[in-house]
Amino acid sequence: MGFKEKYGRYALVTGASAGIGEAFARLLAKRGFDLILVARREEKLDLIAEELRRKHGIEIMVIPMDLTLEDSADELFRKVGEFDVGLLVNNAGFGYYGKFVKQAPERFSDMIKLNILTFTLLTRKFADRFIKKGRGGIILVSSLAAFQPTPGMALYGATKGFELLLGEALAEEIKGKNVDITVLCPSATLTEFQRVAGGVPHDGMTAEFVADNALNCLGRKRIAIPGLWNKILGKANRFLPRNVVTWITARALGHYLPDE
Repeated sequence: MGFKEKYGRYALVTGASAGIGEAFARLLAKRGFDLILVARREEKLDLIAEELRRKHGIEIMVIPMDLTLEDSADELFRKVGEFDVGLLVNNAGFGYYGKFVKQAPERFSDMIKLNILTFTLLTRKFADRFIKKGRGGIILVSSLAAFQPTPGMALYGATKGFELLLGEALAEEIKGKNVDITVLCPSATLTEFQRVAGGVPHDGMTAEFVADNALNCLGRKRIAIPGLWNKILGKANRFLPRNVVTWITARALGHYLPDE
């Protein structure tokens, strides 16, 4: 059974205008899903949608929306209420490099609203809808940063830890309801993330590799960690003292921090 037959006609992807979200949109279009693409940048969404319509002959709804705004989760859920959404890719989020005490409080507020509040409300709304429908799939995009403290991007790592724990707990709560949940925890990925987060560019996995890994894990694994070395790093806390893991992470992230 294909994904579309298993979950439903439409896949909804937040943060779909670039990076991992765009990669999900392209891979899901190849699998025959009609798409609902959500992000702030309407022009970029329109370009992606037009290309995928031509290439795959699918229907695409574009919803330009700032998910940091109050009630944005409720508004988005209302907009897609009439569509047979069977798969949610809860991907929208952003990071923030730098020393915690020197970062702008307003950026903290936006990050918490997007990475935690809107993320949580969308997950809750669609999980409930899928349970009542008797089928569905949810991919929650977290980060390898979820597994340890992240000096140099402290709040970002904390929000990603929240997302991971929420996803794991929810997956257990709804076990047996025919709703699949996978939490995607990638490491450094070649996206716009570094520019938006205020860091310096660095190498990483491709967004396509990361998104494909998550889709292959959906319905099979609760946590998707792309790459063998990343899987090892994700388990380091089991074998090393937390202060050692924190020290190692601080040294690793220090290479990506902007000059102060």
